[in-house]
Amino acid sequence: MLAATLRLARDLDIAEEATADAFLLALQTWPDTGVPESVEAWLLTVARRRAVDRIRRAAVLRNRLTALAVTQATVVEGPENELIEPVVQDDDLRLVVLCCHPALTTEAQVALMLRIGCGATTSTIAAVSWSLNRRWRPD
Repeated sequence: MLAATLRLARDLDIAEEATADAFLLALQTWPDTGVPESVEAWLLTVARRRAVDRIRRAAVLRNRLTALAVTQATVVEGPENELIEPVVQDDDLRLVVLCCHPALTTEAQVALMLRIGCGATTSTIAAVSWSLNRRWRPD
């Protein structure tokens, strides 16, 4: 089940969650509707549909985050279509939105959000990070 869903999703987290959702839905619906003739086909169909839903949701989220970062930008007419001025003028707001970019590590996202959202100093964030890394990683 997981391997078949993984082939479609190409993302282990999405495939695992979709497969777990399929088994959960089976436990919830089969007592009322009965077990289908082909259990494997039913589970695989549900898992694939859930995976596709998760992929679509992630794509919509990425598009909306991008739209929040730069919306209704002024574009120069021409072959390059050069971006001139984003509507979101506040650099801090753009930085907060971009802090959630999946290319950043979780550690970097947390550090940026602590700095911007909570006003923590860079030295404080570095000290806490060093302390946590030291405590949880054996020498």
